[in-house]
Amino acid sequence: MFDFLLVPLLFLPLAAPAFLLLAAGVVVHTAVVTARGRRPRPAALWARLAVVALCVGLAVYGMGLLFGGVMWMSQPEDLCLVSGLLYSGSPEPASLWPLHNPACEHGGVPVDLVPGYVNPVVYAAIGLFGASVAGMVVSRRRLRRTV
Repeated sequence: MFDFLLVPLLFLPLAAPAFLLLAAGVVVHTAVVTARGRRPRPAALWARLAVVALCVGLAVYGMGLLFGGVMWMSQPEDLCLVSGLLYSGSPEPASLWPLHNPACEHGGVPVDLVPGYVNPVVYAAIGLFGASVAGMVVSRRRLRRTV
């Protein structure tokens, strides 16, 4: 259904460091501009927050794809062997939303290879992105009313 997203998802783990650097650059730039005494407009601050949330969400999702082995192109037994775990033989497939890969087990207990912080951070980034876009729209409307 969403086969057109497969190619960008393949490159997302490679682009994750660039997204984190971009987010850090936006934060540092905002801090430097504020420290110099120039106060950015509220709409600009909301837009910067939206960019940071989007970059962090994409970077963490890409790291989850990489570290969780979701985009692993070999047999799942090989992934478990590399991770030092046993293959569970679970019929439950890996999913891309929410990011989940229960291919291995340790002591009879299924182990999700995707780190536990990935999905909560992605959900928080989505919420922050939505709130910042709403804040940007509201601040722009208030600015137009005052002019």
